[in-house]
Amino acid sequence: MLEEGEGLGLELRVGRWTLHKWCLVLSVCTVLVYGAAGLVCAILTWFGAWDHADVMYVADYDILVFITLASSILLLTFLVGISGALLNSRPLLAVYALLLWPALISMLVIGYTAYKRATFALDRKLNLAWSQWYTPLGRHIIQDALHCCGFYSALHEAAPSARCYPRTPLPGCKGKLLRFERASLAGVWGAVFALVPVHLVNIAVALLCANHVTRAFGKGLTPRRYRLRGEDVRADAAALMRVLSDVRPVARPGFTRAPSSGVFREDKSYYDTLEDWETASKTDTVGLGIRRR
Repeated sequence: MLEEGEGLGLELRVGRWTLHKWCLVLSVCTVLVYGAAGLVCAILTWFGAWDHADVMYVADYDILVFITLASSILLLTFLVGISGALLNSRPLLAVYALLLWPALISMLVIGYTAYKRATFALDRKLNLAWSQWYTPLGRHIIQDALHCCGFYSALHEAAPSARCYPRTPLPGCKGKLLRFERASLAGVWGAVFALVPVHLVNIAVALLCANHVTRAFGKGLTPRRYRLRGEDVRADAAALMRVLSDVRPVARPGFTRAPSSGVFREDKSYYDTLEDWETASKTDTVGLGIRRR
């Protein structure tokens, strides 16, 4: 192969990459960057590795699940895209371009959910969630993380603990939870909506460059209209026979008469006419001028 490497078709000579392939590889790498960043943030939140991660685990559990799923789709998309780009596989690149759309939808779901929750009556949503959706364990987690007790006060639907009791000096959780949710949700939908244009550019790059990872046209197959068929071979043979039939045949030189010398040579045969020579060659020899015995 002149353009591609050996083995699986991996191009080891980067200098031979086309401009379209460079753009495609860089685009795929950007998918890896924000996909891996989202998955790392989700994992750190699942394991409570940062301050107030437990609050997000309880208050924004659905958004956390959406971030994990979207990041997983982005990483899967990256694996398919980088494999197709390095192996010059256009079917894999077609799958990569297709997977970018579910990834975009998952990102929009995260941004829309976070924006709607943070913008429209967030305080009332938190009040409803505290009263009906959060379990006593969830309330206890929020109280320990934010150092508060109850929603409005320690007497309002509090989860009793060693630090949360009716006469505790700790304030209610409404103010701290509201401020945390506004900052957290604003960061989520702001980051997602900032990445959406980048993702749209990656979709455009995939659609424009996936078919130009090599300098070969198409799949290297002859178009159907230019393929050789049996009818074409027979037509060419007939035309060739017509041309050859018009050519004047080459005249065969006649035989010379036997010499008048009386010396007889056994290694030569002498014939008077062409018919005698043809008859003798068919009956008296076995080939290459060897006579039968």
